[in-house]
Amino acid sequence: MSEAELRKQFGSRAVDALLARIWGGASPEIDPKLSAAHFGLQEETAIEFLEAASVAGLVERREAQHCPACKERLEALDPEAELCPLCQKAFLDHGGVLTKVSYRLEANPPRAIPWVIVIHGFNTHGEWQQDFSWRIGNKLKYSAPVLIYKYGLIRFSVLVRWRHLQLAKQLGTVIRAAIAHAEANRIPEPPDVILHSFGSQLFVQLLAMPEFDDLKFGRIIATGAVIQPNYNWAERISQGRLEAVLCHCGGKDWAVPFAQYFIPGTGPAARKGFRDVAAINVMNEDYGHGGCFELKELETNLAPGGLWDRFLRRHPSALDGDPKLFQPEVWRPMWAPIQGGVRVLGVCLIVGLAALVLTWVSWAWLAVVGRFL
Repeated sequence: MSEAELRKQFGSRAVDALLARIWGGASPEIDPKLSAAHFGLQEETAIEFLEAASVAGLVERREAQHCPACKERLEALDPEAELCPLCQKAFLDHGGVLTKVSYRLEANPPRAIPWVIVIHGFNTHGEWQQDFSWRIGNKLKYSAPVLIYKYGLIRFSVLVRWRHLQLAKQLGTVIRAAIAHAEANRIPEPPDVILHSFGSQLFVQLLAMPEFDDLKFGRIIATGAVIQPNYNWAERISQGRLEAVLCHCGGKDWAVPFAQYFIPGTGPAARKGFRDVAAINVMNEDYGHGGCFELKELETNLAPGGLWDRFLRRHPSALDGDPKLFQPEVWRPMWAPIQGGVRVLGVCLIVGLAALVLTWVSWAWLAVVGRFL
């Protein structure tokens, strides 16, 4: 049962009260009788709620055996035992061994989202960032700042590596200042990051820069990613640079497969996924390049129990068994001379088109001026 199903069946008050108890570090033992009013439920319904919550992984259900005579808990009781090892009374004389069910907060409670950085792709103003920021702000029951990073429109300079490095350095400088500001405001945890398109390439460029080795991150969601599918995420995780990575792929993302031919150092991760076992790959066959950020999809993914909600707030294993999970096939980059040739051809076409437009504008201007001479 998912968290969303819990809310539908038992109400948001009960689920929010349970989550608040988990995040608040309360006593791990949950007594259904004492907690029923806190959950806003009747005692019988509170037991049903905790049973369902154990299926959802929010609490741990435990069974313990007790002596029917002395009521003491029996540890590691021999199934063949007839007498209580504590009071020496026969179990059957008092109705048999009692089994009591208890509920405990799980060992890995939902994590709080500390704050989030969102980075858009090139040739766009990243309008989706505002929608994402608004929904994250309304989703959480506490303050979680969202840094919307915009590097402006870039067009032809995306074709050259030096521009990538320049933009990645600018990104690192902004993030470092933001982390310092967050720490000064008592938010010591590293930020989660949402990446789209060329923003994903800038992020891995940033991770490779020694001058930014001090920057650490939480969970990473890459959408429309143009990173090479063989990127080594496990190394970054082992270095303590980040916690986990989710690559949300789109079956109709037709822009990504061509990235390696025009943007140096890139690849079709948003179509192929990441080969690294440390990365989690999910495929939505209906998504285009920006499918994740359509209003309906944002709401679905960030809803309680939604894909992004589970990844950001639960242990990564919470996605195990999701029908959208897939294991990528082997990927090899196109032969470098072919990539270079296509890139040169593309640049020549762009320059040629620009020259034609300039020539046409010049002749049109001369024709207009000639009428007045």
